[in-house]
Order: sequence, then structure tokens, then C-alpha cells
Amino acid sequence: MRVAKEFRWEAAHRIPWHEAGCHSLHGHSYHMTVELEGEPDARGMVIDFKEIKAIVRPLVDEWDHSVMAHDEDVELIAAVRSLGSKLSILPCDTTAENVCIVALERIREMGGARLRELGITRVAVRVRETVTSYAEVSGAL
Repeated sequence: MRVAKEFRWEAAHRIPWHEAGCHSLHGHSYHMTVELEGEPDARGMVIDFKEIKAIVRPLVDEWDHSVMAHDEDVELIAAVRSLGSKLSILPCDTTAENVCIVALERIREMGGARLRELGITRVAVRVRETVTSYAEVSGAL
């Protein structure tokens, strides 16, 4: 059985190598769905939604109202730091696909042991940058 919890955050980013509008610094109202797969317990619950929130919320709080930047985008990092604005540095370009992969990796790091303890076997993450566009990745714990 699968259960899911949704999260939202606001952030800015850019894709320096992009040939169109994404080259410029711009923002999104990100929407992320975290889906977990496992068997319901004797009471019929796969996982308490509070447990999902406790694992994922720190990541969302880190990214919310920040500028998400690739660690190699030194110009953007310097500009954001000079403004004293919130900065989240990622080890990759901040495409929807990469943000999705980073979110999955962080969920595994921050909560993998607890999720396995609760019998969760798979995690899927969907990240929407816009209402019509998303990236999705899934994998075993």
C-alpha cells in the first residue's frame, strides 16, 4: 500500500547554462509529494503522517524562501551572500529532476532507518516547479 504527504516551499534558482528563461534568477512555488510504500500494521496504518512530516519538514524548512544554487555557481552564491539572503547550496544544477533526486537522498539520510523500522520499503518523490511540470523519482530504502 502507498501513502503520501504533500509539502510546499517558495524558492528562487537559476540554470546558468539554460538557453531560455531559466538562465535568469527566478522563483517557483515548489510542491513536493513524498509517497511511501509498505504494509499496513494490525490497526490498518502504514505510517503516521506525523512521522513523514518529522522526517521531511527540516528539508523543506531549509529550502523555503531561499535561493537554491548549484555549488559550482559561484557568481550566484556570491551575490546571495552579499545580500545576506537565505542560501541553500546543492551539489548539482537545480533542475526539477535534480531537486527531486536530492530530496530522495536526504529523506533516506534523515529518516531511512526509522522508515525501515516502520516497514517502509519504497520511497517516491515528486517535485513540481509549476502546476503543469514535475519530475519524479523512486527507489528502495
